[in-house]
Amino acid sequence: MKTELLLAAAAFAVCVPMATAQTGPSLGVRASMELTAPSGGGDYYKLGAGVTVGVVADLPLYRRVYFEPGVLFTYSAMTAKDLVTFNDEYYYQGAANLYGIRVPLNFGYDFDLTDNLSMSVATGPWLNFNISARQKLLPNFAAPDPLPNRTINLFDHGWKRVDAQWGFSLNFRFAQSYYVGITGGVAFTPLASFGNKDKKIRIHRNTVAISLGYNF
Repeated sequence: MKTELLLAAAAFAVCVPMATAQTGPSLGVRASMELTAPSGGGDYYKLGAGVTVGVVADLPLYRRVYFEPGVLFTYSAMTAKDLVTFNDEYYYQGAANLYGIRVPLNFGYDFDLTDNLSMSVATGPWLNFNISARQKLLPNFAAPDPLPNRTINLFDHGWKRVDAQWGFSLNFRFAQSYYVGITGGVAFTPLASFGNKDKKIRIHRNTVAISLGYNF
């Protein structure tokens, strides 16, 4: 009898934390202000800014471990440095404007801090599907003939339709629903690759963002 009681108590001790930590799947919305640091392209672009907006699914796996895939619309603008040559006739002007869809595939772990406040850390791969990438060009006024303004499709000049990052995040959730997070993404494939073998340029997208959200 004592053995049975001990086994029942042990089972109860295991099940209770699992029940309190493991909740059902949920959906959430996220909006972020994001900074983009273009490593490898320092001669071409400065730090840029943008936004992300979208939805995520919070899928519990085991105890406090969860999987959080998402679909986010992204916009980023990396400003070109002054008088960087595009070719003999044009310079880069303004910002490279990039629109796309990001699919983060994060795995995380939750910690309860108080009854109404929890913290989680997460990491995982992010896939960026780039839809539009365009850049204005400034004519070289030293050219013998006047030139019109131009806007180029950067995909025709070495920019990639798909690039990938490894993401990290530190998140806080209030009252089970309200969300604040700091996220970062480190590139492991190039966003752009152009030039010749004497000067090959590979631009990588590295990001940091502050995110707000709500889980339903």
